[in-house]
Amino acid sequence: MTFRPKILQFAIRALAGAMLLAGAAAFIANVLPNLAPWTLDPTDPRVSLLDVEREVVRRYRVPEMTPATLAGRLPAAEVTLFDVRTAEEFEAGHLPGAIRIEPGSSAEEILRLHRDRITAGPVVFYCAVGVRSSDLMMRTMAQIAPHARAGLYNLRGGVFRWSTEGRALVSRAAPGRAHPFDENWGRLLARTAPAP
Repeated sequence: MTFRPKILQFAIRALAGAMLLAGAAAFIANVLPNLAPWTLDPTDPRVSLLDVEREVVRRYRVPEMTPATLAGRLPAAEVTLFDVRTAEEFEAGHLPGAIRIEPGSSAEEILRLHRDRITAGPVVFYCAVGVRSSDLMMRTMAQIAPHARAGLYNLRGGVFRWSTEGRALVSRAAPGRAHPFDENWGRLLARTAPAP
């Protein structure tokens, strides 16, 4: 009689161990890639803006719009542009008509301040290369998407891609320029920018 409970205890422990392993495997396969540290060094001359764009796409599953597509839609459609960068970056140069919002903005705050714009047409979020805007979209998309009937998008490559493809940025004082975010990202921007 004592033999059966030990077998049962062994079976329960084995099943619990298998479930634990299966859960760990699912975590590693599905969650860990998104938590992996940023491995691209913008100061490395082998790293291109295209490499950064691919990394953003891998990490963040959000709808994207290319700069060429956005440029074609701006004159004809009421596109709402949300610039998800610092005030300093925005002042250096931003897309025409963009509204600056804080990278940490909540869905409730965005809807409270901009609901009418969001319902009017496509909504495009952007930052320097797409990381901050994609992060904001991931956090707020579920709440904002029902109001954005024409869609929510992240601008692929952000301001860096927009400006390196020769599209204009604006600022209060003069024609705008892409702000490098910091010295390291400035090196990537300098390598990517077209020659004058």
